Amino acid sequence: MNKPNTPESASELRWTVHPLLEEPPAKSGLLILAILGLSILIGIELDAPAYGFLSAALLTASMSRYFLPTRYALLERHILIAHLGARRTIPWSRIRRHTVVPDGVFLSPFAQPHRLDTFRGCFLRHRDNREEIIEYVRTRLADAAT
Repeated sequence: MNKPNTPESASELRWTVHPLLEEPPAKSGLLILAILGLSILIGIELDAPAYGFLSAALLTASMSRYFLPTRYALLERHILIAHLGARRTIPWSRIRRHTVVPDGVFLSPFAQPHRLDTFRGCFLRHRDNREEIIEYVRTRLADAAT
């Protein structure tokens, strides 16, 4: 849920994203059917239901950012991303570049596109607060540059 920027919270921006609930039901349903179908197929083809259950668990775990909520907080000194009890904190001083994409904003510690972007960067998925996030990121990065 979005927390409005009031005078007390003007230096921070917080929101939660839960794609399973926010995306169209047909998209979520197809994803669940694909995972179940593939897992059943694996269990049948290998004649081992345990492999079917294992594949279902691994596929579901790999899609955890879709199935479970992720909380974001853009704070004065750092970015906080919380998912499944794990918290990732990234100081603004480490961010060198941002890229706006349709689903959110990608933040990278590299000034130019780099092959390690996927591993070192972070993606801030937006809800209905896209412009607010972009403005906040641009302001913080401009402040860090000066």
